[in-house]
Amino acid sequence: MKFNAFKKTAIFLFVLLLWAGAPLFAYERDWSANPAWIEIAGARRVCAVGDIHGAFDQMAATLKALGVAERTSPDSFAYNWIGKDTVLIFLGDYANRGLYTKQVYDAIHDLQQKAPKYGGQVIALLGNHEIRLLNGEIQEKAAKKKSKKNQDYQNTIDSFTRDGLDYNEAVSEKGFYGKMVRNMPLFAVINGYFFSHGGLNNDPVSKATLSSAFMDAIDKGDFNKGILVNEEMLIWNRDWWDDFELIERNLKLLGVSGVVFGHTPGAFGKDKGKIASKYDKIVAIDIGMTPLHGYSNGGGLEILMLSDKSLQFKAIYPDLPEEHIFSVPAPSEPPSHSEREFWMYDYNNR
Repeated sequence: MKFNAFKKTAIFLFVLLLWAGAPLFAYERDWSANPAWIEIAGARRVCAVGDIHGAFDQMAATLKALGVAERTSPDSFAYNWIGKDTVLIFLGDYANRGLYTKQVYDAIHDLQQKAPKYGGQVIALLGNHEIRLLNGEIQEKAAKKKSKKNQDYQNTIDSFTRDGLDYNEAVSEKGFYGKMVRNMPLFAVINGYFFSHGGLNNDPVSKATLSSAFMDAIDKGDFNKGILVNEEMLIWNRDWWDDFELIERNLKLLGVSGVVFGHTPGAFGKDKGKIASKYDKIVAIDIGMTPLHGYSNGGGLEILMLSDKSLQFKAIYPDLPEEHIFSVPAPSEPPSHSEREFWMYDYNNR
């Protein structure tokens, strides 16, 4: 009798939790196929693009200026890959503000399929606006419609409904775009440089520690806690670039030479529409290309591995002269594999 009563209680609680919408069974990400971070050593050419925010025209102009992709036709939302063996990395925040969130995601996914056929690679990192896609904030703010900013969230929803999709289904854990975002890596290490959306942590930790916290958050499916929303961690953090000692401690623990990040136009107090660097170690590439900001018409970072084994950093724009940022010696040895476990993945050794 007691056992039957226990079973009835368990079933009642199970049904109650389902009714309440509790995430009993969160999205099961395949961490072997979709690792928490990506490492690449010895890339000949790397291009990085900051926050797009639904600005498809500016994105198209940027990719053409970088020589990695061009539209299949003047009005198309699809690209042809022309970047050969270039590694192209997007630093997150593809959603909100502009009119074409869904179309930006479609184009990135398409390029990820096309580039490997020509020896290239396309990486799309997670940004804080991807978290807003998953935690319901977009629907909540769009429903208010009391300001232009809230209307910008409605633009995100409209980019899906215009193409005949239900937004909530599309970004759910069963929807194509929900899966795409849930499978994005947190950061990448390419040629010894650290790429992430917001930059560095206020509390320096190793790559393995960052990955462990990220994996736990994704596995639990809670997009309102921990590393995914912590404003002092690398998705959301700002102003860390003013603390040189903090930067040095982060670089040492991460085992990298420098950082490339987005998230904050004009991070160093300079022109918000231009790529900028500090200490010849950190590079800010969010240039506010979305028309809502209007700081720029696009632009991206190019990192070349030269014959003398140096890395040359350049800013390339569709409507401005390119600018040399700095040159530094390339790492003499590939990153150590001593800490590597299943969440680490080397694109060069697939």
